[in-house]
Amino acid sequence: MTNLTRDVLIKTIVANEMKTNDGSDYTQHLKNVYYKWEHESSEKLCQKYNKIVNTNLTVESLTP
Repeated sequence: MTNLTRDVLIKTIVANEMKTNDGSDYTQHLKNVYYKWEHESSEKLCQKYNKIVNTNLTVESLTP
């Protein structure tokens, strides 16, 4: 099993959000989405990740 870190959660969330990008201004949109999620709380990251992956991850289970 992969160690789940904030970085892994952020990358998963960003990849999921970028699936809906239609290709226009892709690089700028990617930067904006990544910036948004890297500044969110770990709790919010876990909530979003849980919706995407359909799991019950908690902040306490993240690898530092």
